[in-house]
Amino acid sequence: MNYSFDKNDANAWLLALLPLLLMLLGFVSEDNTLSVIGLGASFGAVFGDRKILLKQEKPAPSLWWFLISPVYLWKRDAWQQKPKRLFQTWIVATILMLAGTWLQVSHDTSSALAESACPTVTEVMKENHQRATCIKIDDMQEEVSGRFYSARALMSTGKKMPVTIEVRDDGTFYVTIPDMNDAY
Repeated sequence: MNYSFDKNDANAWLLALLPLLLMLLGFVSEDNTLSVIGLGASFGAVFGDRKILLKQEKPAPSLWWFLISPVYLWKRDAWQQKPKRLFQTWIVATILMLAGTWLQVSHDTSSALAESACPTVTEVMKENHQRATCIKIDDMQEEVSGRFYSARALMSTGKKMPVTIEVRDDGTFYVTIPDMNDAY
């Protein structure tokens, strides 16, 4: 079996690499927009690929397989008696997309926690008759599997003060400030 790469396969390769392209677009666009772009690109790639295959009088899977693109890619290569390179590429692209999405979500979660904890640090300082306020929390390090984080709060005094953030089972968090004098 010989698998030759030519420009006639461009739409099929676009379909195979679409998960990676969507992941990259996910950094700059909204989820709803991304879904429409994904479906549109999938439909366009399958439509274009089928058109080229039918023009060359080669068998082409049904247009409806754009909804399940790995099946389209598998059938396309099987009917042309080619190795399943397009399907394999789609699998690798999907695994990379899932890994990239997981990294993005885990970063977004810790960023959201840091933003939420800063006003709490200021509140704790005020309850203890301290004037310094929290500007931002950074240097967050996960200590115990998503439950405890050590971080540094940048205070209005210009100093960085260590804080510990505990995420509770009910989704709330508890902020501990070991030494408030570090704010001065």
